[in-house]
Amino acid sequence: MAQASVLATGVTLAFPHVLAPVVQTPIRPFYRDCTTPQSSSLAEATTSSLFAFLGQRGGGLPHQDVTIALRELVATMVAMAEGTASPVFHLSSLDPGIGKTTALICFVQELLRSDKHEDVAVLLCFSQLEEIARLVEEMGLDEADFAVLTSDERVNALSATQPNQARVLFTTHSMLRSRCRGRTFKDAEVFHYQGEVREVRIWDEEMLPGEVVSINTDQLAALRGPLRMLHPALVHVVEELEQALRASGGQGTYDWPDLEEVTEVSLWSAKKGLAQGHATHLDSLYALSGRCVLLRKASNASTVITALDSRDAIPDDLAPVVILDASGRVRSTYSQWEKRKGNLVRLPSAVRNYRNLTVRVMDRGSGKTAWWTDGEVLALEVAKLIDSKPDEEWLVIYQKGGNGGTIPDQIMGLLGTDPGRVRFLNWGKHQGTNEFRNIRNVILAGLNNYAETDYEMAARHYGGTPNDQEAPKTLVEDMQAGEHKHHILQALCRSAVRQSSGLECGPCNAYIIAPKRSGVRKLLPQVFPGCKVGIWKPTKKKAKGKVEEALAYVQMHFEDYPDGVLPFAELRSVLGYDASNFNNRIRNHDSFKAGLEDMGIEEIIHGKGRHRNALAKVTQPFGPLEGAEYIADV
Repeated sequence: MAQASVLATGVTLAFPHVLAPVVQTPIRPFYRDCTTPQSSSLAEATTSSLFAFLGQRGGGLPHQDVTIALRELVATMVAMAEGTASPVFHLSSLDPGIGKTTALICFVQELLRSDKHEDVAVLLCFSQLEEIARLVEEMGLDEADFAVLTSDERVNALSATQPNQARVLFTTHSMLRSRCRGRTFKDAEVFHYQGEVREVRIWDEEMLPGEVVSINTDQLAALRGPLRMLHPALVHVVEELEQALRASGGQGTYDWPDLEEVTEVSLWSAKKGLAQGHATHLDSLYALSGRCVLLRKASNASTVITALDSRDAIPDDLAPVVILDASGRVRSTYSQWEKRKGNLVRLPSAVRNYRNLTVRVMDRGSGKTAWWTDGEVLALEVAKLIDSKPDEEWLVIYQKGGNGGTIPDQIMGLLGTDPGRVRFLNWGKHQGTNEFRNIRNVILAGLNNYAETDYEMAARHYGGTPNDQEAPKTLVEDMQAGEHKHHILQALCRSAVRQSSGLECGPCNAYIIAPKRSGVRKLLPQVFPGCKVGIWKPTKKKAKGKVEEALAYVQMHFEDYPDGVLPFAELRSVLGYDASNFNNRIRNHDSFKAGLEDMGIEEIIHGKGRHRNALAKVTQPFGPLEGAEYIADV
């Protein structure tokens, strides 16, 4: 006999008899009007199949917080099908592996079975083409019921059904943004079903309603040749813009002219016959028309000046829509969106306990430049770590590029054990897949960094700061931290972390290479509450000569005076160095710094000085971090 439970939304849901009833806690009622017989029946069928599946997979009813969150997610999708959903963006930020995608699959299956919802159509938007193929298979849809609309004809060929005749339409984030650019969602007929807007809209993974528009001096120069023959007036303006940007030195703002008005050349006309790359630059050139743009100097090329602005990438009338994004609880873009626009609503969520996750961090540069200059050293550190567990599987997430070949090639070439147990995944492919969910060792061989201007433009767009005003530094830093948290969460949750027992994550060991200035150690407890944090020590070279002598004296001093202080002046005197030679040959030597770290010694300010001038025992390795447990180093 089925157990019945009444949600705070007013929907009565039934569950298989094997599932015990759960004591409800009050949650915000979103859909008190979602109580028609049709909606109740659809919600009941969806929730029954969802919890039956989760019960088989996990051995029982999910944790109470998960149960509430999934019921509300189902109720939200049902409300869209019924036309009673509030016209807002509904964010479900359940952690990866808890059941968001399973809830979506069950809902679509039950919607298609319901004879009371035969006219209701669904739009499903994904970031990766691979996810579309996977969901088509997992949903078990008949070819007549779905269509695929992407830029890849091979993926579109999953179904011969025309998009406007398919109840379920799969597409990508980029396709929707491009087809809705400069227009409303209602006017984007390519996404319609039989001439009408699809009632149910689901957006999987990150939704960024703002996007950066930019063009630099090199890109402006590249447009001159292709445009000169047919559009000399446009070339003249391009040359003037290029000169103005160079004269600015990459500082301040610039009032961009309205291109169509001053040249009488439309974007459509100017793009005819252009190669794809030039057409993309031209899109940006025209998109900045009439705007006060920000001017910045490229960090890696001092002579290149970039003009930047931001624009809305998602039309407001896409709402109501459900966003399924685990990063919703850590990403600052959502918090600023919620605060400033007010049309983002968070659905009830549940956060896992990550006490089974151990993360060790190596304080070292690991961006593209670091891998280009020190790739062999970094690859050797990764290879040695993998070799330390020769019978276990590993997942390595990395940046594309490297010195002397790709990063996977560098690492694989240095392994002394079976390379067949090592899997690689590059940043950009680190979301949405559960292919690696059984791997218990994962390495982030660097962070997924953006250009500094991207963080600034995100802060401006979501915080509402005009280009002619200074962007708040704290907001820019918050955006950067939020992006780091987002990528770390998504990356580590490709592994066994996504497995669960109740609300506890699966056992996993993670290792991250990141510079200390990134603040990763402080971010980890926010991303993974309850995780253990430790140090991944790099391989040390044995100290020699005067460095070895200096370390020996330091060790002897603190054995005799463990709570004492060792002034640099005393150490210089013992070694016979003046201040300059001491700093160059001893204090700044990697082996000396590594030796101090091994002994738990740090530099301090002693006496009345303003600069570090002595050594003392470390009291706390990182300072107090809330929500994390510290562990032995490796």
